[in-house]
Amino acid sequence: MSLAGRRAPLYYGWVIVAAGILGNATSAGFIFWATAVYIPAVSDGLAVGRFPVVAAFVAGQAVSAAVGPLAGAYMDRHGARRALMIGAVIAPVGLVAASFATELWHLYVAWAVVGVGRPFLLPTTYNWLATRWFERRRQSALGLVTVGLGIGGVLLPLIAALEAALGWQGTMLLTGVVLALVQGLTAVLVVRDTPRELGIPMEGGGPAGETSRGAAPLTGFTLADAMRGPTFWLIAVGMALFFMGQGAVNVLGVDFFDSRGVAGGATILGVAASIRAGGRLPVGLLLSRIHRVYALAVVVALSQALALAVVIPGTSRAEVIAFILLWGGGGIFVPMIDALLLTRAFGVRHYGSISGAALGIAFGGQLIAPTVGSALFDATQSYTPAFTLYSAVSAAAALLFAGAALAVRGARHRRRVSALGMEGSGTPEGPAGRPPARPAQGD
Repeated sequence: MSLAGRRAPLYYGWVIVAAGILGNATSAGFIFWATAVYIPAVSDGLAVGRFPVVAAFVAGQAVSAAVGPLAGAYMDRHGARRALMIGAVIAPVGLVAASFATELWHLYVAWAVVGVGRPFLLPTTYNWLATRWFERRRQSALGLVTVGLGIGGVLLPLIAALEAALGWQGTMLLTGVVLALVQGLTAVLVVRDTPRELGIPMEGGGPAGETSRGAAPLTGFTLADAMRGPTFWLIAVGMALFFMGQGAVNVLGVDFFDSRGVAGGATILGVAASIRAGGRLPVGLLLSRIHRVYALAVVVALSQALALAVVIPGTSRAEVIAFILLWGGGGIFVPMIDALLLTRAFGVRHYGSISGAALGIAFGGQLIAPTVGSALFDATQSYTPAFTLYSAVSAAAALLFAGAALAVRGARHRRRVSALGMEGSGTPEGPAGRPPARPAQGD
């Protein structure tokens, strides 16, 4: 296997990335995006209102947020391959159990099981693998694996067609089986945690399992060290504010346009989503050339704030087009931002733990925003207050990301970087906002 790895025409890390795209697409499509199809179908099937069904799915997501830090820590100790195997059992079991629900509480229990398995599958798992397989093109690898998250949305028409043919219970059962097969076989047959397992070097590195510096490849803060400084909290709270707008528009966007008398709200969001998904492949390939990732995060957050601000005063054709371009174009980078900021600030050794904790905090924004928005609409019969809030918190996220850029260059953070020997790794941004230069080496 070592000899085959050395002589392979394609660096095996890119096979891992391709597996990540497929795995993220399957998991995101069947667990996250599919809920848009299930909500009305389950509501009608169980003869309950929409809110109790939405609450069941949100409760499952809350479980996922709570388990996320534990799943990330597990990856750091035992690797992503074992994590995938765990997720490939637990999440499908939850889906299959949900397919047999005949009462609402059955759905709550089953989707909580899905929530336990979800963080072992996405979004940290394949990002973790990218940090172990890539050094020089790490940012590109991190960007490319997120392509699958957008492709998961493209599966919605297929899921809707399955629901029309099989019903929501049959669809949950089928997707649970497919998810187990795809992620389980990928974990067993394709995924390897490090290049060392195949006797080949890290991308951009030297001897097998070593980086371009010829030293131990994994350096970085522990979760406890990261949480002691302001950088972690600026990034985590910034992501929470940022995802408030993202999650709320996904849930309430169609109703927003409908309330303004704009036909085809789903089509508007669909076109923006297509721009996001279509742009992630070329952007991912070029992402390693972007050195100022904090500046990128600021620009992305501001683009999302401006997209919402454009349609608050009116929804003319020009304003809707501007929204599509800003929401879609800036949204290309949305699932990449947290991985880029966290790996640049804290290194990769404990990425699973740090990412799990940060995303657990960030998830709070996705829980709060739709609830607050719905309450504001009920009180005012208008989405203007809610969308004004979402625009404002997206802008506030940009300020926090800018603050993180300053904190990561501060004396306290850099002393810790120096103590860990991270200066030459290209992890924290230097004074000029770019990683230290490293020799250009091939795969």
